[in-house]
Amino acid sequence: MIQSEDITTCPDRLEATIAGTFINRVMVINETQSTQDAAARACIGLPKNHQATLIIASTQTMGRGQRANNWHDTPSQTLPCSIAIGPNLLNLNNPNLAARVGLATLNTIQHFAPNSTIQIKWPNDIMAAVGEHSQKIAGVLIEHTRDSIVLGIGINCLQTESDYHPTIKDSAISLTQLGYSISRINLACTLIEQLNHWLTVATEEEVVTHWGKNDTLIGAQAKLIHNNTPHTGTIKSINPLKEICIQTPSGQTKLPVEQTRLISSSN
Repeated sequence: MIQSEDITTCPDRLEATIAGTFINRVMVINETQSTQDAAARACIGLPKNHQATLIIASTQTMGRGQRANNWHDTPSQTLPCSIAIGPNLLNLNNPNLAARVGLATLNTIQHFAPNSTIQIKWPNDIMAAVGEHSQKIAGVLIEHTRDSIVLGIGINCLQTESDYHPTIKDSAISLTQLGYSISRINLACTLIEQLNHWLTVATEEEVVTHWGKNDTLIGAQAKLIHNNTPHTGTIKSINPLKEICIQTPSGQTKLPVEQTRLISSSN
């Protein structure tokens, strides 16, 4: 059984794991409204190239996702964390940051769920295959503040079906529901290692190649919006740093990722 307090009782393991990485300090909080806000506050007034501060909470009460959506946490059952970095530290644009943090999260979950099909769904969701459908097990959020870029990650760890908010109980899933028993501290340490690789070591070619092998949208029917124009068809390929190729009834179209939004998909 996973101990709900394992994050807050093992800060020394987190300190040891960040040694030699791009993360300069780690702060563990028992409860916070939002790790995104806590990470931003921790770096107020720092220079534009400040090193990374990692905030991990045992419980997050008012988490948020993309486009002002709520991220529904349950007490001591998820892994909510955020990393605040100086805007000039890594010299990576938004698509690059989002793709790299997404792949780090993907690989972390794949490591702890080796017998499940875990894939990434552009632009920011980690999905677990359940029968013929996929359900969300983690998400990524990138936000800009005055002094930092804040990279947020939320992973569902311990929930059972009755723990979810009614609006997401049919679309979310946790590691426990997939049949895996892990500790959140082990999950956090592996995530730190993966983040260090994908944000500071991996080449753009590695990012594009690994993404292409793991994106659940490839081959799916989807509706995208670009410059207020809808495009509906089959996703042929995704380069998360550059463009999405979609086959529509009128032909094949390439849409730049920075100005494109996913509206719906068949998976």
